[in-house]
Amino acid sequence: MTKRYLIDSNVFIQGKNFHYNFAFCIGFWNWIEEAHKNGSVFSIKKVRSELLNGKKDDEARVWAEQLPTGFFLEDTKDPKVMAAYGEVMKWMSADSHYTTAAKSVFSDATKADAFLLAYAKAYGYTVVTQEIPDPNKKRAIPIPDAATKIGNIKTIPIYDLLARHAQQTFAYKP
Repeated sequence: MTKRYLIDSNVFIQGKNFHYNFAFCIGFWNWIEEAHKNGSVFSIKKVRSELLNGKKDDEARVWAEQLPTGFFLEDTKDPKVMAAYGEVMKWMSADSHYTTAAKSVFSDATKADAFLLAYAKAYGYTVVTQEIPDPNKKRAIPIPDAATKIGNIKTIPIYDLLARHAQQTFAYKP
């Protein structure tokens, strides 16, 4: 069975702003599309919504708009995801480590984080995020820490995903 991954919006946003800028690293974006065609890489509709909140000419927004329909998986209309979302919210409510403000941001239904975790929990995907684990953090809930506390959810940074599934694509341009 092919390993399946869900990409967090921060991978796309930070990618287009820094490491995988469309001006010099179109190979990254092509790789995402190729990995999707091979049944490995997806995201969810909440991530799409976050990307579409960008300016009309934002390259990540334009790119997201042209992706195939199946790239962004259904989240709120999927009963299995919503059942897992209930578990995620139950964990968050019971966890006394995080501030009320952190919990408020995490539980905002317009944000993707809790839905990414719910989808991953429901269907066994690995969440790909640029967020760094920080068990001492209280003012925000990092995806990797939430995944560990919820249990049975794996996360990895984009660099690890690329190391596992990408080939060298950089070539010098004189």
